[in-house]
Amino acid sequence: MKIFYINAFIVNTRTYMRLDFTLYLLISSLISIFTILYISFTLPLAFTYKPKSSQTNIKRSEITVLIPVYKEDVDVFKEVINSVKKQDLNFVVVGDGCDEPYKSITISKGGLFVKLDKNMGKRRAIREGFKYVKTPYVLLLDSDTILPDNSIDILSSKLAGDIVAVSPEISILPGRNKVTFHISEMMQRLREISYRALARFGSIVSLNGQCILAKTDVIKSLVESEEFNSVKLWRFSTILGDDRQITNYIYSKGYKATVTNDVVVKTKAPDTIRDLLKQMVRWYRSNNFFLIKEIGDGTIIKKGFFYMFTVLYWYALPLLTLLSYSLYTEIILSHAIKHWNFIVRAITTDPARFIENVIISRIDRLFNIDPTPIANKFHHFLPHHFNPIMLIYDNKLSAKMILFHYFYVFHTLVGEVSAIVSIVMIISILLYTRKIRGFALGLLAFPLMFLADIFALMTIWRQKKWSGRN
Repeated sequence: MKIFYINAFIVNTRTYMRLDFTLYLLISSLISIFTILYISFTLPLAFTYKPKSSQTNIKRSEITVLIPVYKEDVDVFKEVINSVKKQDLNFVVVGDGCDEPYKSITISKGGLFVKLDKNMGKRRAIREGFKYVKTPYVLLLDSDTILPDNSIDILSSKLAGDIVAVSPEISILPGRNKVTFHISEMMQRLREISYRALARFGSIVSLNGQCILAKTDVIKSLVESEEFNSVKLWRFSTILGDDRQITNYIYSKGYKATVTNDVVVKTKAPDTIRDLLKQMVRWYRSNNFFLIKEIGDGTIIKKGFFYMFTVLYWYALPLLTLLSYSLYTEIILSHAIKHWNFIVRAITTDPARFIENVIISRIDRLFNIDPTPIANKFHHFLPHHFNPIMLIYDNKLSAKMILFHYFYVFHTLVGEVSAIVSIVMIISILLYTRKIRGFALGLLAFPLMFLADIFALMTIWRQKKWSGRN
């Protein structure tokens, strides 16, 4: 019996000691380890974070609101202008290749309207509008973002010490499609948790482009530069990600930025899944583009180790997952091709048993979270009194085979721990949202984010087109 177990162990181990299987185990183990580390640190940091209060005395007359507009819904634009006027703020509206009715609305409320002869994009509109900003502070505001009452005082109170820019948190409003709303809301919750954790170390991924209050003299040189007009990376350039670029520029100059949930601005969810996917792809293209720039210019280091780990985890995870699934598929297909005759015979002879053994049992094992994989899952590989040293000495097994076996055990263990911490994070989000039905629909965000990120990576060079409003 002892020899039987040893021989079985040798046969099983040699079967799986292939390059593709080893790579699969390695990559999936890395995914599990990174997920465990990310969630284990992010959740406690996020839910225990308490922003520091500060006292600054910035007058409203020291702030100019800069609003680029292009084909905005007129009623929404009126609400935006009214929210600005209500807080007694000076404001400049830049018509990006358009004027009426935006010009009349702006002038009627006491604002300054500047028209660009043709549509040149948000960056160019901001750059042109900056020529008319003469105050120490500037508020960059999207033409569909309504300022809550007294929000400017709360935002300005956050500009203290080395923090020179602040954005409010974003809340998603329902659009025409409930599914896109819940998906957008889920993505926003995930983002909030990560941002709160990052804030513990004074870093953020990006200010929210919908609304940014910043010191004029800090970002003025960037906005007036050619680099802001079209960001370059090798021979590629982008007109997207102005908020990410401003954030990175602030950190590159030794300052910091923050996002506060003391002020929440609302934005509407996309109306269709197609629009949502376009939005996600645009975001991921921009984020991947600027991540590469951050690595190249060293900004990623200036934002701290936890920030570096977080963003690398975010953007490496889809690639590692794709590679892992590709290897898994290759292993299954190669196995199926090798034993094709047997599989065909099994299907034709007893299809019910084939389905039970090959499909149902595998699904059952997939969800079998066993906390003791070494004791329970692999005991059949080993004799009752297993002594690796003795077996190596007797030339029954090699050290490489023993190490491979325990690596397989380790892979299983970290995979199960990763599944557990992922469930904890999902439950945390559920408790945070308290909407079971919406939460269930929101889970669709995960496969959509994966697909959008992979597609964005494969088409990262397509940065020229601004696919926002049409």
